[in-house]
Amino acid sequence: MYSQAFSVPHAVRQVIGSNTLFFQALSTGIANYTALAQKIKPEVEKLTKSEVNINTLVVAIKRFADSLEDNNYEVHPILDGVRMTLTGSIIDIDFQESDDTYQVLDEIFELGGGYNMFRTNKQFRIFAEDIDEIRSMFKSSPKGVPGEIKDGLSKITITVQSKENTYEVLSMVLSILHNNRIPLYNAFFTQNEIVLILGMDDAAKAYEVVREKLYSHD
Repeated sequence: MYSQAFSVPHAVRQVIGSNTLFFQALSTGIANYTALAQKIKPEVEKLTKSEVNINTLVVAIKRFADSLEDNNYEVHPILDGVRMTLTGSIIDIDFQESDDTYQVLDEIFELGGGYNMFRTNKQFRIFAEDIDEIRSMFKSSPKGVPGEIKDGLSKITITVQSKENTYEVLSMVLSILHNNRIPLYNAFFTQNEIVLILGMDDAAKAYEVVREKLYSHD
């Protein structure tokens, strides 16, 4: 699918969208277009497989910035295959490693369903569906692993067929949420998946506005 070179506008969106610093600078209006064009020129040329004029880059960057400001996106064929799901009620469990931790994790894995786990040093964090079986595993008792549970959350999962498009979709989604003033509780992504954690009151609105933009054909 990607044997051909990217167009300059597509390459610019890809490069800026995959760099948090560049994207934030552009979306907040503090970026110097010429300086940014010089920064991204080598990466854009790799994607386009040709030399690109700085002025051409500046124009492409400005158009991308305008689309962020106007919250007006066009869905191109490269976004085909994007799928969204909404999990209505999840919990955030924050706990430390203990003798029973791995037994509890095995039990969670056996339950199946959707969950996301992170580990930093001896700290674990799990986003899982809010069900009694999981809650009972994290009680301050000899048979449970003590953990701090935060509820009232929902999860939006966006899957992308091609990992080359994940950064572009991510940049679009973050801008949509920003422009609609929808706060994120947490967010993370892999090569083919974007996960957004939001308060339950915000999740339904976020799901609708993101779906409308990703699936519209303006």
